[in-house]
Amino acid sequence: MTKEELRKRRESGNYPIVDLKIFDSINNIKFTDFTLDHMKDTKDLYVNYLDQIFEMKNNDQKSFLNTIKSMEIIDNQALEKEDSFMMSLYMQATKENSIDYLLKNTSKKLDKKTFINGHKVLLHGTSSDQFSINDYRKDNEKFVGRYENHEPIISYFVLSSDNIEDAIDKIIEFYNSSLYEDKLFTKSQIIHGLVSTLQLFDDGNTRYARLLQNIKLYDLTKKEINGSLKAPAIYGTRSYFPYRGKYRELISNLAINPDNENWNNWFNFNLNRFEDQIYFLEEKLEKFKKLQKKK
Repeated sequence: MTKEELRKRRESGNYPIVDLKIFDSINNIKFTDFTLDHMKDTKDLYVNYLDQIFEMKNNDQKSFLNTIKSMEIIDNQALEKEDSFMMSLYMQATKENSIDYLLKNTSKKLDKKTFINGHKVLLHGTSSDQFSINDYRKDNEKFVGRYENHEPIISYFVLSSDNIEDAIDKIIEFYNSSLYEDKLFTKSQIIHGLVSTLQLFDDGNTRYARLLQNIKLYDLTKKEINGSLKAPAIYGTRSYFPYRGKYRELISNLAINPDNENWNNWFNFNLNRFEDQIYFLEEKLEKFKKLQKKK
């Protein structure tokens, strides 16, 4: 299908189009009682897991945190069908990765240069490396859906390229604000949702959204729970693998209709994924401790 044909479909009024109104939806989200209870239960699990991290010797803790970071770099790319072997090889050949880049450059606040460059670093070495030369998407042909027999099945069209700079500014403003910082997981999950739905970049949007979620959660964890944490203690991508379809469905729901119901569904889905990951990591911690005792 040609660009002109896609343009006509976009302008036909027959398909939803993401716009900046999604930012209005995050100003006063109404949390259900179920979501609030779920947040509390997940936080209790998370705090208990962190306590186990802090019980470790410093060198063991460092080794564990470095290992889960390396795993996340591969998992985050593999979830989007990247070649995990080639990504592992690329990691051996370069010292730069997107997690370390963002940790180094967001210690005080996130700025526009860091936001854009963090995405570029994320794409380096991937099958979408050619897009890393672009600051952000410049066209309006991008849609969410699929092709069947060369015919597009369109769920919705993404944000107009004319609005992308405004969207980036609004994301950064929200990221640096104090809004929802009284709820440990909420803010990071909203950032994840915004970047996933708005599709600011030619590729790598959900990868970058998950990465920003992890970085913001680490920042809030230090503020609320323990400021001595030296690196993120949890990354959630591995737990998304069995739920790819549901994950995409919830992102689409937010894009088309970011109401309270869809935001609450989004929070609960991501809280479940964090709980899955906590159980996974606690199991690995226990095995690691047993190995250390045998030395």
